[in-house]
Amino acid sequence: MLMKTLVVIPVRDFADAKSRLEPLLGASRRATLARWLCERTLTFFRERMPEQDVLVVTACDTIAQLARSYGAAVLREDCSRGMSAAAQLAADWSSVQGYDSQLLIPADIAQLDEVELRTLLNHPRPVPSVLISPAHDRGTNALLTTPPNILPFQFGLNSSDQHWNAAHRRGITCSLIHLPKLSFDIDTPADLASLASASATTSTSFGARWDPLPSGPSRPAHRPAMVQEVPAC
Repeated sequence: MLMKTLVVIPVRDFADAKSRLEPLLGASRRATLARWLCERTLTFFRERMPEQDVLVVTACDTIAQLARSYGAAVLREDCSRGMSAAAQLAADWSSVQGYDSQLLIPADIAQLDEVELRTLLNHPRPVPSVLISPAHDRGTNALLTTPPNILPFQFGLNSSDQHWNAAHRRGITCSLIHLPKLSFDIDTPADLASLASASATTSTSFGARWDPLPSGPSRPAHRPAMVQEVPAC
């Protein structure tokens, strides 16, 4: 059975992102990196998976405008409440809108890969079920929930373990899917060094090189055209 799935990308203000890289990068470079990673993610879904509905959750006007320029829908927060709150907000919205599943992807994956993402989306998923693709540090770099709001989101330290435990406490079928490229996000100086190393080699994934990526007009795609405001903090 083909399931209607919403891809959700929570994005915090670029100026506040990547604080753990402060020993290596100044504020402007951290913001530049955060924007670059976000644009790579938006471009990936626009160019490689245009059939997928994409929703960006953000409290930032600049990011909302950027997301719309890439063809994504936008769900607005009045202030940033963190990854878990953004995921819950999106799950509640997508359930009301009739989506069967929600795929949550961070905006800072260095090497998104179409084969890996389609492997995840095509994996058997009974109702209810949870699919987790863990990060290399045991965080959660992809979370596919069916239905979208089937469990509370618990992003943070060792969140893949937290999501696994939450699913099993509720008797929900849960699977871990280890996808090498999807496991690599950019949070620490060591991650940044790995990105620099990847930039020096030819990559078969979608754009490992850290170079400027200008925004452009979005390709026509099946997108849930909407902008919604949510109550203030």
